Amino acid sequence: MGKARDLRARMSQYLNLQDERLMIPQLVEQVAGFDFLVTENEHESLILEKNLIKQFSPYFNVDYKDDKSYPYIALTLGDAFPALKYTRERHNPDTRYFGPYTNARAARTLIEVARKVTPICLATCDGHRRLSRRLKANPQATGDKACFNYSVGLGPGPCTGACTEEEYALQVQKVIRFLSGERRSFIEELHSDMTEAAAELDFERAARNRDRIETIQSLVDRQHAQLSASLSADVIGFYREETITGVQVLIVREGSVLLANEFILDKGLDVGDDELIHSFLMLYYEAATSIPRQIILERLPEDAELIATWLTERLDSRHGAKVRLVQPKAGAKSELLHLATRNAQHALNRYKVRSRYDEERANLAMLQLESALALPAAPVRIECFDISTIHGSHSVGSMVVFCAGSVDKSSYRRFRIRQQGGEANEVAMMREVLSRHFAPERASQMNCGKEVWVLVDSYPTAMRKSKAVG
Repeated sequence: MGKARDLRARMSQYLNLQDERLMIPQLVEQVAGFDFLVTENEHESLILEKNLIKQFSPYFNVDYKDDKSYPYIALTLGDAFPALKYTRERHNPDTRYFGPYTNARAARTLIEVARKVTPICLATCDGHRRLSRRLKANPQATGDKACFNYSVGLGPGPCTGACTEEEYALQVQKVIRFLSGERRSFIEELHSDMTEAAAELDFERAARNRDRIETIQSLVDRQHAQLSASLSADVIGFYREETITGVQVLIVREGSVLLANEFILDKGLDVGDDELIHSFLMLYYEAATSIPRQIILERLPEDAELIATWLTERLDSRHGAKVRLVQPKAGAKSELLHLATRNAQHALNRYKVRSRYDEERANLAMLQLESALALPAAPVRIECFDISTIHGSHSVGSMVVFCAGSVDKSSYRRFRIRQQGGEANEVAMMREVLSRHFAPERASQMNCGKEVWVLVDSYPTAMRKSKAVG
């Protein structure tokens, strides 16, 4: 499923196999027919493509490797006294969501930090639930007994009537700013209030502000990269293998890396760079609640301007700000991109270990090879031989080995061809190499009681089975 300005040219590329993507031959082989929709402009086609992919989940389009839902921090703005909560759902129009986060612990920790910086209710608090029920039954209802969070200073106390809706609304706006990444302005405001409280000899308020400043400062100090204080961007690094891709999104706000999200995609080198980057941007920013003004990438997709226009609409800035897709060549942004790419590789490696991806893929490949070659069993050990010669002189034989679908470099061998001759008789050379390798005295030392499948280059048959004596 895709879009094109010139549909005839695109279909011609597919059917004539002019498209270099590895998936195209398989796609063409499986397609029984096609249909198309005409749109007014490219922007409409982008939105339509996104919606159709979301609806039908085509096999050949890029998607997340797992179909789990990602965590969000929710602020229930529809309530008289909005509260924070951790959730994996995002469907309530009266709730503002922050995320997605790929680390559930990071999302929960950020809720705790936000409440230390700006006291606000939790949606799971019993006092907030009782107050919400009373307000639904009677909008003029007042507070009751204090909840635990208010008692320990993590809530402003609407359950006891300690604050009005107007005062609470100011706290809500501060929380929104904090969760949106505005940390430095918070520190300045708290410094000012702390100084004022100290001048008024209100040392308790000054101490609370001091503790909040230290909490925010600890977040800034933990960052691995410090940039220009004005930089707010998402830095996206990709690391691809044959059929899988790791993605790392570094969320930079006010010059600090606030969060790192990692994703695994179900396509890799089998799709083009443009398609992979385009698909991830559409997937991620369809769900993201924070749109930056810059998105830093190692490569810009062909439709970069179209995606930037769509993201600008999603940003919906009051000041008319636009989203730009940036490809840095050098400097701090390039270093951040390198950091994101390196972490994308680590994310992919962790996923492969966690899911035993390489092992399962190797087992599948061996079963497919068993079926394709009509073997009686899956080839546990495969030895491949080839001959290199210069018109019959300086001849060398080489052997590479695969065990359980993985390369076994410690078993690689090189053979110097002993026979002399003026012509390049590769069949005779191969016979010498196989005879020496599978000689009885050598085979007895191989400790291999299983069948060894030998793949040779210059041999009457492409595959011959040899029984090693062990």
